[in-house]
Amino acid sequence: MEGYHLIIRILSAGDSPRLTMVSRSKLSNNGVIQFGLSNNDVVQYIGFTDCSEEAVKLTKSQQPDIVLMDAHIGGIGSIEATKRILKMRHNSAVIGISAIDDPIYPQFFFNAGAMGFIHANDQMNDILKAIQTVKQGRIYQSQLTSAQTQLPISSKSQPFILLTERELQVAMMTAEGDDQTFIAKKLAISIKSIQTYKTRILKKLNISNDVELSHHAIKHNLIHIHNGGHSNA
Repeated sequence: MEGYHLIIRILSAGDSPRLTMVSRSKLSNNGVIQFGLSNNDVVQYIGFTDCSEEAVKLTKSQQPDIVLMDAHIGGIGSIEATKRILKMRHNSAVIGISAIDDPIYPQFFFNAGAMGFIHANDQMNDILKAIQTVKQGRIYQSQLTSAQTQLPISSKSQPFILLTERELQVAMMTAEGDDQTFIAKKLAISIKSIQTYKTRILKKLNISNDVELSHHAIKHNLIHIHNGGHSNA
């Protein structure tokens, strides 16, 4: 690595096409995926996962400088994974990424402690700029997502903004098809707490059951349509 100033180690977490493309698009001679920056720093990809729990484990074992976190990653979810990563003693930072044009995503990521947020349609140079900026200890938000957050969020256009971060997490896992036993285990809280959260969620969203919750989440672009979910197996 002679001639380079700094190696920025990156972990990609999510199944976003942009993350997949970025993390697998350049392979160096020694099998390490990396990009050179304008100041001769190097962005080096050290891992890729599409599971939020695995992202937390890999962050603990690999200690990347930055985790690129897909807002729609499955499992415990991107916000909970971000919080767990930032509680670790080493200094991994998180940059959120989403393909959905909705200010709710950057808001929840920044509230969870993320240092950056980018849009899946951002160009490669924008993504590399985000990585470099966050590595320098500064907040980064791309122009595409910055324009989103300038718009006021109303509960009429985005009712999920009424939920707390924990309620949103339970809502998303429920909408994805996870049952309350699985959710309680993953979040390390009691089933009774899950039931309490779900009661609050249904009341705040003015809906009656889990099926309506799933339809509501799809309608407001908070989950992708796919077959999945976990039961108490």
